[in-house]
Amino acid sequence: MEEVKKFDESRLKVLYSEELIKQRVKAVAEEIASDYRDKEPVLCVCVLKGAVMFYTDLMKELKGRDVFYDFMTLASYGNDTKTGGTVKLVNGLREKIEGRHVLIVEDIIDSGYTLQFLNEYFEGKKAIDVKTACLLDKPLARKVDVKPDYVAFTLDRAPFIVGYGLDYAQYYRNLPQIYEII
Repeated sequence: MEEVKKFDESRLKVLYSEELIKQRVKAVAEEIASDYRDKEPVLCVCVLKGAVMFYTDLMKELKGRDVFYDFMTLASYGNDTKTGGTVKLVNGLREKIEGRHVLIVEDIIDSGYTLQFLNEYFEGKKAIDVKTACLLDKPLARKVDVKPDYVAFTLDRAPFIVGYGLDYAQYYRNLPQIYEII
């Protein structure tokens, strides 16, 4: 992809509006609340940095629920911008995992390597169960057999997207909508 160094509105096409994102986050929160009705408290884990906006809005929509927050940072290594399947834990959790219900909150599931790593990590730490909520699911890019439990949007093609936490070289994360770079 051509180098993008600064905000260039002419290269951005709205894929999902701010209003549509709010509607989908609320719908995902309702689904989660229903599934976890008798399983409180839930440890909700934000995978930084990309999921932070989705996570924040999702947590606000889980009104009146007993949820605990925690955050982790991972790094994926591979060739250029594509992951080679190696995922490394950079910053781990502070909360206890054993005997808890865990909800992973991710920005995007594409190759599936990160989600596979996280599922194995939490199962190894003896979580009662592990579920995943993601803002975007890109099943056409899947390299391993994983599937998120809760999905706000499913991409049926592979656009390069930014905004609402998603970045290109750390740019564009702060935009309130999701854009395709054209």
